[in-house]
Amino acid sequence: MEVKGTAFLARKTLLVHELGEEKFTRFLERFAEKEPVFREPILATSLIPIKPFLALNDAIVAELYGGDIESYFRVGAASAEWSLTQGPYKHMRETKSLDSFAGMGRVLYANFFTKGRAETVKHGNRVELRISEVAREYHHPYFEYAICGYFKRGLELVGGGRVDMKRIRGFTKGDADVFYEFHLS
Repeated sequence: MEVKGTAFLARKTLLVHELGEEKFTRFLERFAEKEPVFREPILATSLIPIKPFLALNDAIVAELYGGDIESYFRVGAASAEWSLTQGPYKHMRETKSLDSFAGMGRVLYANFFTKGRAETVKHGNRVELRISEVAREYHHPYFEYAICGYFKRGLELVGGGRVDMKRIRGFTKGDADVFYEFHLS
């Protein structure tokens, strides 16, 4: 399983904003000593093996967020902020098509990850997100919290309103899949 470079670029944008370019560069250089894939420039089209990518995110959470795994929600929200304002999906925010965004779960997921599946369905003011077909060895908080944080923030940016999120099932609860509901105001 691999993750596309756009996920790394979103993370980099968040960290550069929070830490500054110099501190982020030092952090990444230290981390790249353990994970050589990060020694080379990462482009939007790069494919990064999932294990080093998850290890990078774990290091970010441990070092910068005091080990709080729920900070992955924040990381996901920041990724949505980047991709919908500066990145490849800014047209979706500009069109304000909530129905289109709400139905794009499969496409958005596939644009970041090479395995697994996400499905989204909108029922009135409720949107369901299901993540499945992720190998058990990758049932990591990132795949639940960051993706759900991304989707929640995306719904807020595109729809322009508050969104409440409710977990039904999740990897962090030991479930075989992820199922969240998002209630639009």
